[in-house]
Amino acid sequence: MANKKTAQTARFILMPLRGFTSDDMRRVDEGSAVFAAAATNRLGLTSTTRRARKPVMKVVHSIEAEGPKLVEMGAEEIAALRVSDPGVKALPVVTYQLMRMPRLEVVTKAARPAGLALGPKLQVTFVDAKTKKPVPGVSVVAFTNFAKREGAGGKTNSKGVVSLGFAGNSVKLDLLVAYSPAGYWGYGKKKLTLKGGTTLEVQPIDLAAPDFAAVLYGNRPIDAGRGVKVGVIDTGVDGAHPDLMVTGGGAFVTDEGDAGGSGPAAKDGEHGTHVAGIIASRGALHPADAHHAPGKRGIAPEVTLMSYRVFPNAGGGAENYDIIRAIDQGVKDGCDLLNLSLGSPSADEAVHAAMKDAFDQGTVCIVAAGNDGRQPVSYPAAWDIAVAVSSLGKKGTYPATSNEILDEVAPFASGDPKIYVSAFSNVGPAIDVCGPGEGIVSTLPGGTYGVMSGTSMACPAVTGATAALMSADAAVLNMPRDRNRSIAMVGLITGAAKTLGLIQPLEGVGLIV
Repeated sequence: MANKKTAQTARFILMPLRGFTSDDMRRVDEGSAVFAAAATNRLGLTSTTRRARKPVMKVVHSIEAEGPKLVEMGAEEIAALRVSDPGVKALPVVTYQLMRMPRLEVVTKAARPAGLALGPKLQVTFVDAKTKKPVPGVSVVAFTNFAKREGAGGKTNSKGVVSLGFAGNSVKLDLLVAYSPAGYWGYGKKKLTLKGGTTLEVQPIDLAAPDFAAVLYGNRPIDAGRGVKVGVIDTGVDGAHPDLMVTGGGAFVTDEGDAGGSGPAAKDGEHGTHVAGIIASRGALHPADAHHAPGKRGIAPEVTLMSYRVFPNAGGGAENYDIIRAIDQGVKDGCDLLNLSLGSPSADEAVHAAMKDAFDQGTVCIVAAGNDGRQPVSYPAAWDIAVAVSSLGKKGTYPATSNEILDEVAPFASGDPKIYVSAFSNVGPAIDVCGPGEGIVSTLPGGTYGVMSGTSMACPAVTGATAALMSADAAVLNMPRDRNRSIAMVGLITGAAKTLGLIQPLEGVGLIV
């Protein structure tokens, strides 16, 4: 079989018709006279040139002999494979994205009013609310017409000044949003007249002030999570952060040759570290780590933490083949829970099969629902085999000037009118439970801390709460690693969840308390 990729080939994942592994997969990369004959026949029938191309099926990567394979081949070869290997199917490569709340962006620059002379751009200064010192690196987006995403943006310089693309000394805005660097909350305000020379304040993060996750779960025992192994399938985790202890894992990025290890990716690497900290940050006042003060404790600081990096260093999405490799490795490593704060609009059979295989071996996948603003739940959270998580917020757990206020929407919980499902959160019948995902403070690479919002944050909150439940329930934790164990684990989650008085598509069965 050929080794050269051509314009007529594409990548596919080969898997058994049923299950995750099968003896049918063994002979796929060993060559087959039946396959070659069938493919040659197909290529001869479909060729529009004088000479049909030769059959191409290159195995790029294989998860063991009996496991899934990443291959390059053409459509004719897929048909031939049904002749030579009827127990094997070819699935498309699907790309998954992070489930952090996406940042708003200007699509169209605001037009200059007719007759207005050229002049200096409107400037605004951002300062630390406590020290009044300038804050560089604040990304500012100002919308004159939010519906059309029309406006201007920029980033503050070393003096905390941002020059926006508006002429004149004032402008009426539908919305002003600022995304702050590590150590600060953002800024958000609707319907304002912004004047040049205005100074706006961003609040510094106070690790002693509880965010919504800490309000809900800050009273968990200090050994919460002990005996439970959790895998974070994400952009990698900074094991050098003083609040994190990464026990194992690795890189699962085929196109990079799995280089770089389990640490944070060069681009977007902060996401996985933030997710891991929500679950497992050892934080302030931990007896074994007193020198970490004033850190921030996660929900289950005693879990054994594994990091499986599936997002490439170059940035962009994670491919389903790499995700199924990470799920498979997490099962082999003995993970009880796998956190997947990622999603796609596509129903992907490959990841579905990997999650079912994990479930059958006693490992449960907890998955973010997505951040498309009340749209249907993303995959793989939409699959029944996953525990799908929507995002909650609570007024008062973030500064009144932070951009989290923009996600406050009705309906509000009947038991606590300050609690709501975040405006960005996907919802629907597939939602199992909800978790705190609005304005969550957690670890970032380089020993720092930052704020993120998204179902990406609600997901690890539920993972941490589940790990705390499991560590306190030896009967479930010590069950044989099979589907009955996974069913019991899901039962722990749903049994501990209490309704907030919201409808099922928003909250599922409720919030773990």
